[in-house]
Amino acid sequence: AYQDDRAAHWLSERTGIPAVKLPFTVGGTPGASDLFGLYEDTIQRLREALR
Repeated sequence: AYQDDRAAHWLSERTGIPAVKLPFTVGGTPGASDLFGLYEDTIQRLREALR
């Protein structure tokens, strides 16, 4: 991971808002293999967090 996620989880637990791990750059996740994939992966992860 690019950044320690403990602070995000701490805040998530106290607010009830889910912490969402997003790709930080192209290639950051398998789904983010190009710029369009980066956007698609990011949007998909955000939408899943709302469910």
